[in-house]
Amino acid sequence: MRKRRAMGLACAAMAGMALAAAGLAGPGSAARAGVPPQVSARGGIISTVAGGAGGPGTATSVAVNPCGVDWAGGWLYIGGTSTVRRVSTATGALTTVAGDNAAGPADASDAATSSPISPACGTAVDGAGNLVIAAGSQVLVAAVKAGTFYGRQMTAGRLYTVAGSATAARYGGPDGDGGPATRATLSGAVDVAFDRAGNLLIADSGHRPACGDCTPLGSLVRVVAARTGTFYGQQMTAGDIYTVAGLQSGGPAGNGGPAIRAWLGATIGSVVADRAGNLVLADNGENDFSGVLAPSVRVIAAVTGTYYGMKMTAGHIYRVAGNGLTGGGGDGGLATRAALQLAGSAVVDGAGNLVIGDDSRVRVVAARTGRFYGQQMTAGRIYGIAGTGRAGSSGDGGPAGRAQVAASTVALDAAGNVLLAGGNRVRAVAARSGSFYGRKMSTGDIYTVAGNGTAFSGDGGLPLRAEFSNPTGVSVDRAGDIAFTAVADVDGVTDTTVELISARSGTFFGRRLTAGRLYTLAGNGIPGFRGDNGPARDAEFEFGYGAPTVTFDSSGNVVVADANNNRVRLIPVRSGRFFGRTMTAGDVYTIAGTGATGFSGDGGPAVKARLSYPTAVGADHHGNVLVVDGLNDRVRVIAAATGTFYGRKMTVGHIYTVAGDGNRLFSGDGGPAVKAGLAPEAVATDAAGDLIIADNRERVRLVAARTGTMYGQKMTVGDIYTIAGSGQLGSSGSGGPAREATFELLGGVTTDRHGNVIFTDYGSDIVWVVAAADGTFYGQAMTRGDIYAVAGGGTTLGDGGPATSALLSTAFAVAVTPAGSVLVTDGSDNRLREVSP
Repeated sequence: MRKRRAMGLACAAMAGMALAAAGLAGPGSAARAGVPPQVSARGGIISTVAGGAGGPGTATSVAVNPCGVDWAGGWLYIGGTSTVRRVSTATGALTTVAGDNAAGPADASDAATSSPISPACGTAVDGAGNLVIAAGSQVLVAAVKAGTFYGRQMTAGRLYTVAGSATAARYGGPDGDGGPATRATLSGAVDVAFDRAGNLLIADSGHRPACGDCTPLGSLVRVVAARTGTFYGQQMTAGDIYTVAGLQSGGPAGNGGPAIRAWLGATIGSVVADRAGNLVLADNGENDFSGVLAPSVRVIAAVTGTYYGMKMTAGHIYRVAGNGLTGGGGDGGLATRAALQLAGSAVVDGAGNLVIGDDSRVRVVAARTGRFYGQQMTAGRIYGIAGTGRAGSSGDGGPAGRAQVAASTVALDAAGNVLLAGGNRVRAVAARSGSFYGRKMSTGDIYTVAGNGTAFSGDGGLPLRAEFSNPTGVSVDRAGDIAFTAVADVDGVTDTTVELISARSGTFFGRRLTAGRLYTLAGNGIPGFRGDNGPARDAEFEFGYGAPTVTFDSSGNVVVADANNNRVRLIPVRSGRFFGRTMTAGDVYTIAGTGATGFSGDGGPAVKARLSYPTAVGADHHGNVLVVDGLNDRVRVIAAATGTFYGRKMTVGHIYTVAGDGNRLFSGDGGPAVKAGLAPEAVATDAAGDLIIADNRERVRLVAARTGTMYGQKMTVGDIYTIAGSGQLGSSGSGGPAREATFELLGGVTTDRHGNVIFTDYGSDIVWVVAAADGTFYGQAMTRGDIYAVAGGGTTLGDGGPATSALLSTAFAVAVTPAGSVLVTDGSDNRLREVSP
């Protein structure tokens, strides 16, 4: 079962576009709360037209967001936030083996590569070659071949739950000890491994309850028994789950005492069994109960003996690295007196040394005195082997100790190379000179072996082989070209780009384009403001999270709401004169805003006006650009030519307010639009020139361009009216009067050639249509003035099936193609999707 909710493609071809692509396997079973009660199962068919897991390809050309790394059988496995990839040790080729780059818990028994898995950080490969994935509330197995594993019959390539449940209570804490693993509750499985007996080890990380300042739950180390017998001092039954270390509620750290009575803290990073059978775990909060973060590496002794320079008793727990404080000193001294910054993970190398991913460094605790990683080491002491202590991704091809690294997790391959994941890359520190992952390496140097360092890949390729993160805006021009924005979090900062799927082959935006291919049109991946009057691909943007953030004007130029920069910017499709200025194709120009926050300039040049977080743009059929001036709570117009628009005389390149008085409280229905209170989220125009505004007071409103009856109401030119929404929160009303419907968070809005108003509610993830006339639209019989759900509200991704049975996650923006299809951004699923007419 699965539930997905976000606040904030089956082969597909778009009309007029050659979108050749690999298909996605069908969805599995799932469930979802909050589905509108009258959503129809009829309607258009939904498919994905861009985005997904990306690849296959050369590992360093593909975007990865690694939160875990492992090695087995000649393959490097990369656990990510929503996919598991593998990279050939010999060639460096990357493929996706589980997950589809979509949000949400997995669909057990679904095809592994078409199911969402979020998260999918910790991985391991069992003795049969099956891939095991730590996925939060579940531990999953992607079967490599048909057979019986973990007590159940499995089919090759499909996904199965072997511990935990996607419907487990998130704040109840782990339970189910002594019973079947598939009925147990996991708080947050972050890593998996196997011991010498074949038992499945689970690092079940705790968490803070919803109340925020309440006592956190402790992490646990849990075991799923491979066979009936005695392990870790407990009698176990095959297939059942047992806790072998940790307390669910607060207590003492317990070093030197029984592991079952020790507090492990709220966050552990990894668990692994060493050659002696001891369990090694990276513990990021040993003293978390007292509010002090104390990264450490701890060992649970399997049998009594001396390990890591310490005498240990079977079943007891010991700190072997870390001094109870957070920091980075102590190299060359005793490991237990050194401070760690962040114990992301710990593994054991072939010599028995502990290798620790310590945030911005990789460190080693020597198991015995000798020379390792090019350094002379003494047993029990700690040494840095990679990283300077400053996070980053510099130094490729040079000494690892001089490089900036992000080492959230570490692993070792068969050659002894140290693999580290972080910073949208997987990197390797070469243990010896040779050829690995398709490239030559020198001893002690560091190399990127997977990831391109960004959240995007696929420039110039097929849209269904591209990767991008969180599409938030979309627009379509008359030729069928699609522009959309992608807003990603890369290393804690916002990475914003404008992407284009070209419907035509030719030279546009200053570059040669091929029909059906995807291109980065603007943005260099660095947030900021720079590059005006130069190539758009070299420029910096900071869009924010409005919807939509991009539009085509009537000339085919792309206009962007650069929200955090308080500007509206334009990328011309061809060289010419626009908005009173001479422009060059493919360059970027500011057409409104000074960059300073405020409200000023009405009636004057738009480039001298102050805007405040312009979140969205639209365009009318005159070529004028409509701007949602977000924090000013107004809709403004940048005139494309001198003339009379919206009942007033305008001058080319000047800016004017056409709706809103600066008060975001709802008011003014039936009166002049410029005196109304509204909280605009998006704006569009219909064929008659009426302004359609998504008002985040749970309404869709219209500013009449003419006097007459529209959407079942009598209207006067220049006045504003509600055409959908009661103003109440909810997600209801499909099939009834539009003004009685309820919404949660309105996103983008557009109109189709029939005059119907189409908009998204990204709170409930529904695409709605308000019918302008009686007729059949999107596969449903509609009545003028009524409202209908045409996509979303389903329980699975749903590609190839009815759009009203499909699940959307953060459905932020909509557009309509020349053929009449509806495009919707499926943000948390990292896709652009299409609903056929």
